[in-house]
Amino acid sequence: MKISAGAADRFVAQPDAGVAAVLLYGPDQGLVKERAEILGQTVVGDLSDPFNVIELTAAVLKEDPARLIDEANALSFGGGRRFVRLRGAGDGLTKVIEAYVQEPSPDALVVVEADELGPRSSLRKLFEAHAAAAAVACYAAEGNDLLRTVEKILGEHGVAIEKDALVLLGQNMGADRAMVRREIDKLALYVGEGKRATVDDVGACLASSGAVSLDQIAFCAADGNTAEADSHYQKALEEGISEIAILRAMQRHFQRLDWVVSQIETGSNASSAIGGLRPPVFFKLKDRFERQARRWAAHRVQHALSILTEAETACKSTGTPVELVCGRAIMAVSRMS
Repeated sequence: MKISAGAADRFVAQPDAGVAAVLLYGPDQGLVKERAEILGQTVVGDLSDPFNVIELTAAVLKEDPARLIDEANALSFGGGRRFVRLRGAGDGLTKVIEAYVQEPSPDALVVVEADELGPRSSLRKLFEAHAAAAAVACYAAEGNDLLRTVEKILGEHGVAIEKDALVLLGQNMGADRAMVRREIDKLALYVGEGKRATVDDVGACLASSGAVSLDQIAFCAADGNTAEADSHYQKALEEGISEIAILRAMQRHFQRLDWVVSQIETGSNASSAIGGLRPPVFFKLKDRFERQARRWAAHRVQHALSILTEAETACKSTGTPVELVCGRAIMAVSRMS
């Protein structure tokens, strides 16, 4: 069966009794790992249990195809169900796994972990079609889904978060669930149980971890510092942040800059205009943002936005070298300063 995105978390927390095998696949390997562990905990209380938790790899099954069936059907030394976890699976193991799901063990749950699998994948088709199996896609949360994830994880620590701080944190999260959780865990520790995280708390934590790559790309480009902008761009790519996310972060920065510049050109005070932005500018970056607002003219900000919008459109076209297109857009904008 195919588990929808909206039902995925509920299913993982309480899988159907008739499901003997679950496929977790997708580009967010942090989420794949997290969901595998949650599924494991529904079977065994302790994932370090050497008798009821079995970990296999694709290489092991290729050498010994019967190993999956043997492990799932083996009697537990201490009683209880067995949790069999298969990592690095692909279409090359479809027949091996199909042999198991045809006659699965009632006393085991097999969880299969894989990278991205297209609609034509034989492994994915097997899990989506079989009554005793389930396929769960694992994609990085975006937009409101990401914000809900942030609030949920913070809630587990007993920490609340201000709306502006939540937006700021969401704008600077990477694509991988493991990375997201690490940053949120650190913020919760910094704020403390029973407290509420503010914009300054979020800014301080992001800055201390170097996780503000997105903000730094935009700020360096608006400063005209091409070398630093490119350095932060490369770091963001290494962290798994997509080119589209980077371009949108750049657009947000220049949209905010556009609004402040327009306020200044109509006679408003720069500091007051910046103070009206939501989410607010991190206090350590306010002076820098104000210098940019005084340096950039409205028509140049709008031209920069055009470059960034065109780059995003190009990145969505099939066959486009997205890393190159995004890098050129960042360089073009920084040179305008």
